[in-house]
Formats: sequence, structure tokens, C-alpha cells
Amino acid sequence: MSSRSSSGAITRVLLALCTTALAALVLSATAGAATTPVTPTSLTDCSGTVFPDSGGKAAGEPNLLDYKFRCDYGITAYTVIVEQLGDAQFGGTIDDYNPAPEVLEADGLTPSSTETITCEGTTPSDGINCNFGTLGASLTGGFYAVGSIDPTAPYCDHLPTVAGKTIDKPGTVLIPKAAVELVATDTTGGQNGPFLLGYAKTAKTCPKLPKVVPPAKPKNSKGHGTKSRPKNG
Repeated sequence: MSSRSSSGAITRVLLALCTTALAALVLSATAGAATTPVTPTSLTDCSGTVFPDSGGKAAGEPNLLDYKFRCDYGITAYTVIVEQLGDAQFGGTIDDYNPAPEVLEADGLTPSSTETITCEGTTPSDGINCNFGTLGASLTGGFYAVGSIDPTAPYCDHLPTVAGKTIDKPGTVLIPKAAVELVATDTTGGQNGPFLLGYAKTAKTCPKLPKVVPPAKPKNSKGHGTKSRPKNG
């Protein structure tokens, strides 16, 4: 009788220990799951265009570009990046930018009275970063951000330059059109993009140039192709 009681007590103790251990494992797993960082969902879609600034040439900035874009979800920050072959000689693709772009409502015309943008970055560089003024502020989904950047070289296809001189020797390869891209951070913390900001259809068409400067046409030598005159007599 004493042996059975002792055996039952041991069994109850073992069951209690197992229950306690299982509970500890469950709590540990729950705590671990609570501290595991959750990757933000990146589902925001943005679109926009770039186009030559109408007053850029008069202001001494012939390469000045305006950009205009909107996203279908609220964003808290964005980055504009410009990529172009041959920009290393300038130290970057962007020489200047508008530090306070404008916010337009969904109609694309009415200025927003409550939302503002602040941009910053070093120049020359390949990009600028922009936000909406205060922590937690955002650009309303469907609203437009309108700003400007000043590339170090023309946006359209162009010949390379060295020390301000255009290189047009036969065989010189044309520098292709720049790519202006947008990366947006939405209100979930997720980053979206890069989105290509295409050249606006309403903008002046880029000139069509040969990708490689063709060889110079040979000059006719003196007298080449002329008939000899008959001798007198």
C-alpha cells in the first residue's frame, strides 16, 4: 500500500513537471514570435513623368527637368535617382534640385493647403531624398508631388563633352537618354520601386541622332572626275 502511494506521488510529480515544461515552451515560443520583426508590405504603385522646365534655359540651367508623380497609397518619403552613362566625369548626375516641391490635390491642379515636401541631398550626386516635413506626415494617396532636378548633362541623347567641349570625332559613341527613377516609402514602412518616370508625351521630342558619329565623307581630290580637255591642233 505504501509502495503504491509512493508510486502515485512520483507519477503526479512527473506529470506536473512535464506540464510546467510544456507551458514554459509555449510561453517562450509566444515571446519569440512577438519579438520577431515583421517585414512591411510593399504594395504601393507610383507613376509619373519628367519634362524640360520651360524657364530653365533663361535661368542658365538648360538641363533643368521638372518631375510630377503620384502614388495610389500614402507615402512618407521618396527618393529621385538619375542614371546616365558618362556621369562619373561630373561626380554625379544631379547638380541642383528644388528643396521644396509642391503638392497638388488629386485633380493635378489645386495646391494642397495642408501638405508640404522638403528635399535634401549633396550635389553633385545621383539622387535626392524627400519627406513630408514632420514624423508621421505623408502624401495622400492620389495627390501629386511636383518638383525639379538639374542634371549635370542633357536628358536626351547627346555627344560627350570634355572640359566643356563637345566631342564629335568619327567613332564617338552617343551618350544615351537618362533614366529618372523614383523609390517611395509608404505609410506601412515598406519601400516601393524603383518606378521609371518616363519622358512626358507633351514635352518637346528628343532629337534623333546616330548612336555613333559616322566617318567623315572623303573629299574629292582636285581635278578628280573632270574630263581632260582636247589639245589644240
